[in-house]
Parts: sequence; structure tokens; C-alpha cells
Amino acid sequence: MSGPSVASVLLITSSELSTMASASKTPAYTNHDGFLLPVGFPTDSFDSALKYQAQENDLFICTYPKCGTTWTQHISYLILNDGKPLPADQRLDVVWPHLEEVGKEFIETKATIAGGYRLIKTHFPHKFTPANPNAKYIFVARNPKDCVVSFYHHTVGFPRHYDFAEGSFDTYFNLFLEGKVDSNDYFDFLREWLDHKDDPNVLFLRYEAGRKNTREYVLQIATFLDDKVYPQRLLADNEKILKLVMEYSSLDSMKKDARRWCSDRTGFKPFIRKGSTGGWDELLSMEQAEMLQKRLNETFTTEELDFLGEQYQG
Repeated sequence: MSGPSVASVLLITSSELSTMASASKTPAYTNHDGFLLPVGFPTDSFDSALKYQAQENDLFICTYPKCGTTWTQHISYLILNDGKPLPADQRLDVVWPHLEEVGKEFIETKATIAGGYRLIKTHFPHKFTPANPNAKYIFVARNPKDCVVSFYHHTVGFPRHYDFAEGSFDTYFNLFLEGKVDSNDYFDFLREWLDHKDDPNVLFLRYEAGRKNTREYVLQIATFLDDKVYPQRLLADNEKILKLVMEYSSLDSMKKDARRWCSDRTGFKPFIRKGSTGGWDELLSMEQAEMLQKRLNETFTTEELDFLGEQYQG
């Protein structure tokens, strides 16, 4: 029997091998009782957070990851501090700690009090979020097309937590669609919080609306924090403080002194990247966009999609 001809031999280059490896590689997660966490995330703090008893003066920023969390935190911080931005030598996760990452004891003893509020961030779904009828909860929704692209860049940019620096977007997209990423299923998460959008102590915000009209977004938050104090304070003296809030919460401003927002990302895309809406087609194919739209249509009514905005509609 003769051997294969030269023409039939498949030659695979090192570049092609690298591409194949990237396509098959998946992010590393810790599966903690069915809840996916970044590697190194303290599971004891996560368990402790579930036992936290919310207090009347708690102010929660609640989001699925990569849905405007940091931006909304900083806007709220600016409102509570008369337009003064977070200093270059401070970290937002110290001033506004992440409940699941630090646990209940830290929140109870060390969380920052600003404007009478204890500041808390969480990526918990509604069913896990500590409840108190007098605490305040700001929820921010962002459409899944932009969210999945931003979340992919986030996951690539933290190799010590995900070991996915060379991972492919298509691999990540499939995991996102199946709810196999941190904070689990995007659609279930949004469904839970949307059911509570009319609760008197919940402010349900839409990221896209905030990017389109940031002034209104800021004033909505100010009114929710205290309608007798903050709107008037922001609008006084020819809107002096409101203008400061707008300036220091802009993407250009927040890109400066980026270590305020996260740990070092040298060699990767910055944590504050685009913050855009509708820019998902940089990575997302039309077929993938249609798959996300199908999940939206299955999970929400037409009226709910209208409320969420045009980015949620096919």
C-alpha cells in the first residue's frame, strides 16, 4: 500500500493551532453551589453576604455585570459629595464595596456612609439581594448585545480570575447564552428585577436611556436619593453641581486615573472602554444577535420590551 500523496497531507501552522486552541478554551470559574464566580473570589464572603440583614439606610447599586455599574456608582457618589470626584488615590471598591466579595461583617463595620447612606454594590439576583422595605435599590439594565461584548472584554482582561486572555468571542457568547458565566443567566436576572421595577424603594434605570440623556439620568438618581434635597442642590447656582456631576461622570473623565475603578489591566483593554450603546456589531454576528433577541422575546412581553427600549427589540 502506498502512503498518502504530498497533496493529501494537511499542514497545520502554529498560528492555526493557536486559533484552534483559543476556540476550544473556556473561562475558568468557581462553581459555588450552582453560582459561577471568578477564580479567587472568596466563597466564604459570598456565603456571608447571603446572611447580611439590610438596614434602612442602605443604598444598593444592583446590576448584572457590565451593565453600567461603575458609571452609576460614580454618578451617585458625585451627587452625594456635591460633585467632588473620587480622588485618584482611592478605589471605588473600598468606598462602595461589593457585598458578595467582602461579606456581611465588612459591610456592617467598614462600609462608607455618605449622605446618610451606607453604600453597597451587588451583582446578586433579586432573590438573593438582602431586603429591607426602607432601604433603597438602584437597578440598571443594559441590553444583552452590548452586555455580552463588554463582558467578553472584561473576562479576557482579567486572566488571573478567568484564564481566558486568548479565548474566542464565539466560545464566550455560547456560554453567555446558556447562562454559564459569572452571575449566571442574564435573562433570568433581568426578569427577576423587572418584576420589581414598580416597588417604591426601587429605581429601575436603563443604561441606554442614561447614555442618551445623562442629565435626566442624574436627576432621576438625585430625586430617588432624596427629592427634597438633591435635585435642588444640583440645580442651584446655575446648575453648578449638576454640571460637575456631568463632567466627572463622563467617559473621558473616568478614563483618567483608571486604577480608581479596578485592579491593574496592563496589556489589556481598559476597564472603562467605550460605554457605548449599539456598538455590539464589533464582535456580534447577525445570527448571534438574533439568538439573543429570541431569548428576549421568550422572556419578556412586547410591552416590557417597549419599556426597556429599542435596543431590546428586533
